[in-house]
Amino acid sequence: WLRSSALFLSFYPEAAKISIQERKMTDLNSAKTTPANSARAKILVSVAVCAFYIIVSSSMVFTNKAMSYTYEFRTTNVLLLLQMVFTAIILHAFRILKVVNFATYSPPIAKKILPVSVFYCLNTAVALAALRELSVPSYTMIKRLAPIFTMGIELIVIGTRVPLSIFAALGTMCVGSGVAYGGDSRSSVFGWALGLLSCCLQALYLTYAKKSGAETGLNAFGVLYYHCMLSTPMLIVAIILLGEYKEALAYTRWTEPGFMVVLFLSIAMGFLLNYSLFLCSEKTSPTSTMVSGHVKAMAQTLIGFFTFGGADTSPQYVLGTLLNIAGGLGYAGIKLKGMLAKEAAEKAAAGMDEETGNGKEEPKEASKS
Repeated sequence: WLRSSALFLSFYPEAAKISIQERKMTDLNSAKTTPANSARAKILVSVAVCAFYIIVSSSMVFTNKAMSYTYEFRTTNVLLLLQMVFTAIILHAFRILKVVNFATYSPPIAKKILPVSVFYCLNTAVALAALRELSVPSYTMIKRLAPIFTMGIELIVIGTRVPLSIFAALGTMCVGSGVAYGGDSRSSVFGWALGLLSCCLQALYLTYAKKSGAETGLNAFGVLYYHCMLSTPMLIVAIILLGEYKEALAYTRWTEPGFMVVLFLSIAMGFLLNYSLFLCSEKTSPTSTMVSGHVKAMAQTLIGFFTFGGADTSPQYVLGTLLNIAGGLGYAGIKLKGMLAKEAAEKAAAGMDEETGNGKEEPKEASKS
């Protein structure tokens, strides 16, 4: 074969030139199409990841609501314990398989992160109890107030101040929630109080997590793993002291196929939510993650009006919901504008650095020549 090829090329030297030219043209065409294809692929990946985060985040609320509303499973701490144990097992298995990466368990790190884990556990338990007592739109409306508590606690603990525009948007959300509360005939006062307490605990968790994050050096999966390991003993003690283990043992619907499916989904959603949030932050920008969160909240509110008994449809409640959503959109718009300005400033700074670098390298090249 080699001899015949050499003979062919010796008799037809133009064939070699033509084949080389065709190869160059093919390489040029592929080089031209690659950037467009890669940009299109990045857009598709970003959309898919954001959609995955929105679906998982909304599904977690509805599956947890189905546990209490449809199947009357009211032992909140038992459900939370199952979620923590499942998440810890999955994270440990994924770390062994090298799907995710985080540091192994260390007592000194556990000591540092223990206060944050306490607030994380309390926030999750109270949020589940609030969801049990509230309609989905009311629960979503109250959870939208979480930034108010976060900024208030950050002002006290860290000293962060809030711009007037953000204060006005948060005030609109508060007024809307107050109007909706006055017209909410399907949710109890106790449920609203639990929702507000959940926001306060969430703010404490986020503030202390931000304050202690640099000390631990853990990534998102490492922090979640520590939360699960540290929360499990606390939940076991709470279940024993509150007597929830008796209710769980007396529950008669453990073997129903529908309940088993919803229970598994509810248990798995804790890990899936954190994994989808991690993907959304890694594959997209923080701006996309924030916008996805607000899209999720609006879709959750709309679907909640038609599921699990719905919500109050009185004019006062609807008006309050719309005001709350308007305030949330205003807050999202202000944050989005700030993020875009920050990204533009970073790109401009990077461009200036490149230009400065090119300017410095030119004299060296000239001297070499």
